[in-house]
Amino acid sequence: MSVSHDEVDRVLRLKRQEREPKACYPCRKRKVKCDGTQPCRTCQKRNHSHICTFDESRGPRRREGLQARANAQSAASVSPRRIQPEGRNPAETSTPASIRSDDAAKNYVYSGDNSLVSILRSRASDSNESMAREVGSVLGLQNTFSIYPFMDPKTPHERWKSLLSVLPQRTEVLKFFHYYRVTAYPFNPILADMDRFESDLCTYLNAHATGELRNQDKITEKWATDKSVGHISLLLATLAAGAHYSDIEYPQRLELATDFARRSFHALRLANFLFRPSLDIIQALVILGNTIQNMGQSDAAWAFLGTTIRLAQTMGLHTERSTIHWPEYVRAKVKKLWSTIVWQDSLLCLCYDRPPIVTLAGWSLDNSLLQRQDLSYREVMHFLTRLGLDIMRPEIFGASEADRSIEALQQIDTLYQRGKPHLQVRENCITFQEHLEHLALKMHSSFCVSVVCRPAMKQSQTQPLLMRTEILRARAKGSLIDASRAFLDFQALSVVPLRSWSMVHTVLSSTLLLCIWEETRNDPECRDLQQKVIDVFSSADSKESDEGGLGSENEGHWLSARHIRALVTLRSALDRQQDMSVPENETWTGAGVNPAQFASGYPDGFFDVANPLDTSPVSYLDSIMNVPMFDFTQEIDFL
Repeated sequence: MSVSHDEVDRVLRLKRQEREPKACYPCRKRKVKCDGTQPCRTCQKRNHSHICTFDESRGPRRREGLQARANAQSAASVSPRRIQPEGRNPAETSTPASIRSDDAAKNYVYSGDNSLVSILRSRASDSNESMAREVGSVLGLQNTFSIYPFMDPKTPHERWKSLLSVLPQRTEVLKFFHYYRVTAYPFNPILADMDRFESDLCTYLNAHATGELRNQDKITEKWATDKSVGHISLLLATLAAGAHYSDIEYPQRLELATDFARRSFHALRLANFLFRPSLDIIQALVILGNTIQNMGQSDAAWAFLGTTIRLAQTMGLHTERSTIHWPEYVRAKVKKLWSTIVWQDSLLCLCYDRPPIVTLAGWSLDNSLLQRQDLSYREVMHFLTRLGLDIMRPEIFGASEADRSIEALQQIDTLYQRGKPHLQVRENCITFQEHLEHLALKMHSSFCVSVVCRPAMKQSQTQPLLMRTEILRARAKGSLIDASRAFLDFQALSVVPLRSWSMVHTVLSSTLLLCIWEETRNDPECRDLQQKVIDVFSSADSKESDEGGLGSENEGHWLSARHIRALVTLRSALDRQQDMSVPENETWTGAGVNPAQFASGYPDGFFDVANPLDTSPVSYLDSIMNVPMFDFTQEIDFL
């Protein structure tokens, strides 16, 4: 029986197609199983999906078959990098694979232009591009743990059960997210895309209602991904902040905020935050740090913010160049997020007089913002916090200290004049929110002015003063008065100033300086402001005691230790002033903490305002607010 040549060619062609490689290049190289998808599951598990490539020499039919197979399996894939939650931005579905998205950022590790990794990447040709991408792992510059190693849940089933144990319930979301959205967010807009977050929040509530997040024995793959768990940690972080600003009694409020924060931290570990940071994870960390700070734990918040900034820099959020290949909507989100991180670092640095660690050079300013004269509250605050970093880096200003201060004041004044009318003058405020924004900006800007003018406050009136020094001292006095007045007006309208650590710090430090500064301590107006501020905190303490059943030993517990110390000093000083002006049996008595609990260890005359120690008011303030919290003399002892 003869066989035609055409039939022979057909059979050989089929055999040749069968011998074509069915595995990707990394799997063939390692001689391991490959499922033929791109990226395959093996490459995904080994955390190098970006090098999962197939030979381009394969026939078009084979490539089409693999593509169809990949499309069929994509919906059921268990990889965290292949599954997206519902409600995502439509732009993501049309983004080419060559452009990094939110998820792809998890595989990206930022390196400077002069690093070996960047040099190899820039010089890589098509033939060795995969090698250039792998060089980070080869040099030990990239994390390899796909699961957070410092926790018990290891298997996917254990991880799922652990996640379900911390999920926010529907009632918790509906109650406490409202407080975050209305009270906390407008004055500290950490979420970079509120609209997108609220859309994802609706997706979560729908999934919770349908039972997708209830069965411990059945893993819902869409919600078990790193991205989804990171989003849940962000949701819990917003609930922690919302609980802190809620109208619940203090003991329960503290317990709820702490519980939400604990659950958020647990979700962060499940999302492997330290080894695989994402934009949601960075936002969750910033909100948690700010909530810890508002609870009075500012030292922990300071250290925590440092870790957050380093993780953000790992993703390249601090520089525009590293995001050039990302979709435009992601780039806008990244820019807002980094500006928010700058905001947090700037305020803490100004309060503590500590060096900042964020950088501003990586992102160029929007030219339209530089020309506009109707900046919103958030926009003015972003510029003001940038100026705050400049204040903490005096080397960028002129040569002399007075010149630096004058130039900084000019920049603050110019920025203030570029805000919307209601931000500049309260008479222009119409809505309730406009009144709150005006007062919040007045507090922050007054604090910045007082910090700029503090060098001039260190000089005594007995010394000959230059014209510029006199100007700075006059601006300092005005800023301290403005900050105290704005706080009093603000707290009459909202709980925000009494629950925000930075605002509490501003008013107590300003009032205390008014009390001890030689130019203001005998001023009747300043003394009246001091008394009113103390009355606010005293009434707040009394209210907490009445509603929450707190004893006297817990009064003021919601303040930080440094702020309690400042309040105690201020009360003691006013007590002494009253003692000098009223009969002995009519001394001022106000609710508060016993000054003796913090007075020990200070030299004689420390609280004597009539005859203060020979020290500047700024040094006096620093000695009160910055008493060491740790006894480093005990470091040599083991037990």
